[in-house]
Amino acid sequence: MMSFKLVGTGPRKVMLFPGLLGTRDAFDDLLRWADLEAFQYVAVEYRGYGQARKERGLMTLREVVIDATRLADYLGWSRFAVAGHALGALAAQMLALALPQRVDAIVSIAGPSERGGSSDPQRLRMLEGAAASRQWREELVTAGTARRYPATFARAVVDSSWDSIDGSAFASYARDASRTDISQQVEGSDKPILVLIGQHDGSNTEEAARATTLKWYRNATLQVLAGAGHYPVQETPAATSAALETFLLGSADDGKPATSAA
Repeated sequence: MMSFKLVGTGPRKVMLFPGLLGTRDAFDDLLRWADLEAFQYVAVEYRGYGQARKERGLMTLREVVIDATRLADYLGWSRFAVAGHALGALAAQMLALALPQRVDAIVSIAGPSERGGSSDPQRLRMLEGAAASRQWREELVTAGTARRYPATFARAVVDSSWDSIDGSAFASYARDASRTDISQQVEGSDKPILVLIGQHDGSNTEEAARATTLKWYRNATLQVLAGAGHYPVQETPAATSAALETFLLGSADDGKPATSAA
């Protein structure tokens, strides 16, 4: 994973994992509002995506974790936080499990539960169809935002990465996420985690988060982002950035975890 975007010069390090539709540019809207003197961010790029589109591999989340570990070593980051959107939130938690002494906090942005992505056959068929269909990808975005925006919003989200994502890689990551279950591994964890849920996200709801992530992590914080659906980074970037940075600065105070507030 040598394709990445490094932004900022601050002492607080954060590794960002995009969702299924995102390249290393996926967090650009959020980073416009970031405090780049307090934070340094690296947005990773998955194999089959963006500048890594032609990189071969297994195209699994475990491979993402291996590549992300190498990236952290390359950057010389001995301690850092992780944040991910959707599927990327699952990858972020998996990296925290792999590097418990180095990853000190987690932010899940519209992420699935630790039981992985949906295993519903109809949902999986749609995701696999979206690997090769611009229309189906736009429908994913439209449904994920509760159909509150004009068609141009979904079109813009999809257009931003359509030419940069290999369809077979897209399908492989979607399938792998549906089979991934780390719930037993995180149960009882005291790792600070912020769970950001979009107010209008019909798939990853506050109720679902309370029944899963907030039950399994002992030091979990939940925040509902008003006005957002499944794509808070694009829908409410300033609010998402503020929530993330406030939490991570709190979790770093005196080297102690953030106070739990479920």
